[in-house]
Amino acid sequence: MDTFQAKGAFYEVPTGRMDGRVSNLDQAATMPDVDDPITLLKSKFLDKGLSEKDLVLLTAGAHTIGTTACFSMEKSLHNFSSSAKSDPSINPEFLPELKKKCPLGGDGNVRLPLDPATHDKFDVKPFQNLRRGFAVLAFDARLMEDPVTRGVVESYLKSGGQVSFNKDFIQSILKLRAIGVKSAGEGEIRKSCSKLN
Repeated sequence: MDTFQAKGAFYEVPTGRMDGRVSNLDQAATMPDVDDPITLLKSKFLDKGLSEKDLVLLTAGAHTIGTTACFSMEKSLHNFSSSAKSDPSINPEFLPELKKKCPLGGDGNVRLPLDPATHDKFDVKPFQNLRRGFAVLAFDARLMEDPVTRGVVESYLKSGGQVSFNKDFIQSILKLRAIGVKSAGEGEIRKSCSKLN
């Protein structure tokens, strides 16, 4: 599902980007991880030329639609900070529901919506969820620990926030798309995204 199908903003995706011909496992360490603390998340985004605002939009904002698997929540639900306890930032009203869907030792491939209330609508509901402690993923919840990212979250909960969210999300997603673009001779425009030409 794309943003337009989910009643969000329409935008054109530029085509013709060159992809690399080699995958490097070491580069995976620079990608955000679900259990990263907020300082590391900010650092990983800033290293790619993305701001704290982009961090909010491309994590919690993007999670207005879609699902995740229980294995991505294992630490926050059952072993937060190696304590055999749950992440205290999860609202006590929400925790039993998550644990029921993702019990300790259960099937890690069970899927659940990132935004339980309006999972098929591109809206600001995930930001309301963050404020209430109803974040499904740990790194979304971490956004409320930092004054800058928390301020961005709160800005989309004000009057006109949905319009700003739509516009800002498009800018961030296009900014993300422009990271590491290859020049002629460094890559190829793939005929099929899943394999080299």
